[in-house]
Amino acid sequence: MCNLIIDEGNTLCKVAVAKQGTICELTAVADITPEFLQQLSEKHPISNIISISTRRDRVDIPKAFQAIPHLRPNASTKLPIKINYATPQTLGLDRIAAAVGASVLFPKSNVLIIDLGTAITIDFLDENNIYQGGVISPGPAMRAKALNTFTGKLPMVDLPEESKLTGKTTAEALQYGILNGVSYEIDGYIDAYNQLAENLKIVVTGGFANIIKRPDVNCEPNLVIIGLNKILEHSIAS
Repeated sequence: MCNLIIDEGNTLCKVAVAKQGTICELTAVADITPEFLQQLSEKHPISNIISISTRRDRVDIPKAFQAIPHLRPNASTKLPIKINYATPQTLGLDRIAAAVGASVLFPKSNVLIIDLGTAITIDFLDENNIYQGGVISPGPAMRAKALNTFTGKLPMVDLPEESKLTGKTTAEALQYGILNGVSYEIDGYIDAYNQLAENLKIVVTGGFANIIKRPDVNCEPNLVIIGLNKILEHSIAS
């Protein structure tokens, strides 16, 4: 039997099927449809569902799937990590899932978790499996939109794969300024946490993860999915 894992993000929705802790299928779609879920269920026998959403309060599941046990995590859900956060009810479930995913990849380790998406989140999980919190800042696309929206003449720009130190046009100045700004911001946090924690592991995920090009950084596109599956398995075992 398989777990159905749904991570509904601000831009795309990742839908995965996992069996015995291993992801056996993963798809990114704009929206979940009953037809799409039906096709998945015909290939994989679904016994449990877990879902989170940053778009709305909850992910709606078609009637055909409502008899399947469905975990929608919240602040009171039993987790395989401890949460040291003053307002756990406001803590994003994607941040929690990423931290749990980090604990799966790097057990009993100090881990810096960097999620580069619509927003940037940088979170710290210590070697005792305790999530200690983190920071949130605007993501690259949000910075581009803000510069265009809150100025009179700066254009909206697409973000390239690579950046240089010095832009030769206004468009390049915006593109490189955004990408370099994010990169230098991340470098600063990595340096600070390396001073704080011994043998620090660093994992990056999210749609803009390619911005970070450091040999000490591990890229895991499916970090949140891995964490959600672990949360579901922990809940079933409990």
